[in-house]
Amino acid sequence: MKNLDNIVIGNLIEGVTLEMLGVTPSEVTVHLSESEAADLNFFLPKILVHVGLFDSTSKVKNIHQVRMKSDKITCPDEKNLWRNLSSPEMTRFKVGKKLFWLIVGDINTEQ
Repeated sequence: MKNLDNIVIGNLIEGVTLEMLGVTPSEVTVHLSESEAADLNFFLPKILVHVGLFDSTSKVKNIHQVRMKSDKITCPDEKNLWRNLSSPEMTRFKVGKKLFWLIVGDINTEQ
């Protein structure tokens, strides 16, 4: 399992740069094109496995089930790992000792 700082999907919204979002060149950032994400059906667990953060989607599902019962995580996007990406977002995830940002740009899920 990799140590990643950022997962960037698609093209950022026009006028926004990674630097504006606080992403520095020294951070480990994985870029997925919109078509790569579409091949994974924009399904977050498949994306997390594809970039090497988790070994399997069943592992993500187990973590998701624990997170949904947690009162510590208040952001609905951060809490829910078992979902499809459908719109731009910038969500911070802390899963165990892993801490990473999911940055979703302009994506068209109607393909």
